[in-house]
Amino acid sequence: MKSIVIVGTGDYAEMAYMYLKRDTDYKIVAFSVEKEFNTSDEFCGLPVVDFEDIAVDFPKNEYKLLIAIGPNKANTVRERLYKEAKSMGYNFVTYISSKAYVWDSEAIGENSFIFDGCVVEPHAKIGINTVLWSGAVVAHHSVIGDHCFLAPSVAVSGKIVIKNNCFIGINATIRDHVTVAENCIIGCGAVIKKDTVKNGVYSAKGTELLRSDSMNTRV
Repeated sequence: MKSIVIVGTGDYAEMAYMYLKRDTDYKIVAFSVEKEFNTSDEFCGLPVVDFEDIAVDFPKNEYKLLIAIGPNKANTVRERLYKEAKSMGYNFVTYISSKAYVWDSEAIGENSFIFDGCVVEPHAKIGINTVLWSGAVVAHHSVIGDHCFLAPSVAVSGKIVIKNNCFIGINATIRDHVTVAENCIIGCGAVIKKDTVKNGVYSAKGTELLRSDSMNTRV
């Protein structure tokens, strides 16, 4: 049984904890966050240690890490902590759900997390430190960059390139042969039919309120 520490105490970290317990033989021994954000001694019944002290408390030759930080600041917080831990010599957990459909597990980068119901088709590639949440689909020959986050039910068609540090919101759709530039945020339900610009933010128009009396509305 391998021992690991999960870096993070948010929703992603909690879900990662539950999935790893269900699907793997890893022994999760602690959580870790940076000292300025450490507000509790315990999370999910396990101790929380300062990230700055992790090498002392959990040496690299005895423990693996999972950097489980959400898409804050275009995923740059997760990127920074991953790179810091990498420079300290740590190895990382790469997780593929038993309920996902991944054609080639070798095409999934380290410290990446593939949730239930995801599909990664032949010749598709997922970069390092990238998250595919439940139901995301990455079609054939598409390449997802490093430090990306695909929310539930994202649809990525064939031969697409999504470059580093992108966030793709729930139910967003990207058509085939499109390139999504670095640091883009694609909002929920957006439909991307052409190449995006670096640092671009794309959002679908929200549903308008039709009336404010649902009790007298026929459906």
